[in-house]
Amino acid sequence: MEVSTQTVRRDIRKLSEQGLITRHHGGAGRASSVVNTAFEQREVSWTQEKKAIAEAVADYIPDGSTIFITIGTTVEQVARALLNHNHLRIITNSLRVAHILYNNPRFEVMVPGGTLRPHNSGIIGPSAAAFVAGFRADYLVTSVGAIESDGALLEFDVNEASVVKTMMAHSRHILLAADHTKYHASAAVEIGNVSQITALFTDEYPGPALQNLLQSQQIEVVSGESFAGRRRFSVTSALAPEGRVSALSGQ
Repeated sequence: MEVSTQTVRRDIRKLSEQGLITRHHGGAGRASSVVNTAFEQREVSWTQEKKAIAEAVADYIPDGSTIFITIGTTVEQVARALLNHNHLRIITNSLRVAHILYNNPRFEVMVPGGTLRPHNSGIIGPSAAAFVAGFRADYLVTSVGAIESDGALLEFDVNEASVVKTMMAHSRHILLAADHTKYHASAAVEIGNVSQITALFTDEYPGPALQNLLQSQQIEVVSGESFAGRRRFSVTSALAPEGRVSALSGQ
């Protein structure tokens, strides 16, 4: 391959900044399944893609809903996109999400007790999970650390995962907001499977294996190709012959 050393180093640095690989002396390797990319780094990565995903998620949620919102940079963008809604009840274990929403007089914002994490302002622990279990939300808005090709939904932290799993068990609809980096990431704590979700909101289509799984489970997908028109489409009727999901069959 006729690629300069400078180009390789630049590409490795870029992939490392995106959390897709881990740099080490003499090269690079698969991203860690134990340690997530720093929150501050994720906060400034793929910002426009996350905003577009967030707007699509917000469009999906009607006024008057009860919503669980988890921890993360993508769901924080969803919180901002929800600010023009009316009469929402939001239960969140993220103080950052609560700070975005609490001053809206049309919202009721609730946070659990528990252990506060300094690096992402998340609230975890048994008391947080028990508080969440006292509600039945219309929608859960969450992201994940990684999505495997077999549909496994993975997180990095077992304590955060416990609260997310409780929210999943007490939600009527699960809205998964995940940019394309989640298809290539690696994490170790399994919280569920895409078969449990209502819709996937993403900036790029996943690979063929995951597409086929979404189709078989009749999971709705809203991708970057449909954001401009705010069209929703179901992968069950929109899988193109070449194995790509087509945005042409809008609903």
